[in-house]
Amino acid sequence: AGFYRRFIKDFSKIARPMTRLLEKDAPFIFSPECVNAFRTLKIKLCEAPILIAPNWDMPFELMCNASNFAIGAVLGQRQDKHFRPIHYASKTMTEAESKYITTKKEMLVVVYAFEKFWSYLILNKSIVYTDHSALKYLFQKKDSKARLLRWVLLLQEFTFKVIDTKGAENPAADHLSRLENPHQNVLDPKEINESFPLETLNILYLWRCVSGHEAVDILKACHSGPTGVGENRASWSDKLDDALWAFCTAYKTPIGCTPYKLVYEKACHLPVELEHKAYWAHEHANFDLKTASDHKKVQINELNELRDQAYENSLIYKEKSKRLHDSKIKNRVFNIGDKVLLFNSRLKIFSGKQKSHWSGPFTISYVFPYGTVELTQPDGPNFKVNGHRLKHYFGEDIPKLVVPDLQTFANDR
Repeated sequence: AGFYRRFIKDFSKIARPMTRLLEKDAPFIFSPECVNAFRTLKIKLCEAPILIAPNWDMPFELMCNASNFAIGAVLGQRQDKHFRPIHYASKTMTEAESKYITTKKEMLVVVYAFEKFWSYLILNKSIVYTDHSALKYLFQKKDSKARLLRWVLLLQEFTFKVIDTKGAENPAADHLSRLENPHQNVLDPKEINESFPLETLNILYLWRCVSGHEAVDILKACHSGPTGVGENRASWSDKLDDALWAFCTAYKTPIGCTPYKLVYEKACHLPVELEHKAYWAHEHANFDLKTASDHKKVQINELNELRDQAYENSLIYKEKSKRLHDSKIKNRVFNIGDKVLLFNSRLKIFSGKQKSHWSGPFTISYVFPYGTVELTQPDGPNFKVNGHRLKHYFGEDIPKLVVPDLQTFANDR
């Protein structure tokens, strides 16, 4: 049957039970499946062929398809608007080929068909029908896998067009995809739900993927602040020494000198200057113990004087800052029983620019040291506020306000 297999449709599928017996280490057991396959081939060999002779003035049509273990193709032409086969070709895939993905399997059957029908298709136009739409643009890709590129180059010598067809429109070769698969579950066909409910719910509680340009803008906004850091965390440790060096060598107004000089009693020098001074210090060093100890005592006394002077400068700077701060604050004296108004801009109770920012009046029930005042209200609990947020009430019309049960308010900064 080797010669007549070209006239028998699905020859590889029919003969598969018997071809398994030729595999390595396979026991030769002629099962009932082999008997049925043998009898079917006998019947096929005795039937009249339905093939037609090729018409070289018409384009050839090639129908290809693949299954999990076999590939098949049918070469034919149109007669009276009906497809008539000229040649059948099929084979069982090897173990490696059976592990290909669907795209590679569909490409494999096309390459196999052109190699098989090379004498028919080499100088003629042809149309390839396949039910895998990926093959339409696979021939134009430049970055495919190596095996796919070799197959594409092999097909460059042929003139053909790929047409994607549904399985129902490809009855000559689509039977391979309808073969029974013992590992596949048979389920009732159901309508596809395209509402994507899980994806819709995930939008509510999953983080959105931030694009690269947007991430850079966010990092710049965060890192450019007063407490920001560098964009690259790996460089923080490298820049820490430089930052500390700049801080320690900068002049500080409150102490009247640099922190480096306050610790080491001398100005900070660059490494080159330090090496130069260290060299001359070694040349003129005095190794007498008494002289060296006296010199060290003098240095310690000078350092103590420098630190005392820095402490006095710090006190002077604080007093100056306090006078500047106190000059901008009105000194208000509150006594128990006074009527006062409360500045409530942070409460966000009244809306609009024309509304008053003062509420009350409230009655002072107790005055604490350092400006804390306890207020009482007719319809609410007592509460404590800072005296800077109060002013005396002189009988003007102010909106009534009941403050909720709060112990303290946030201090003004």
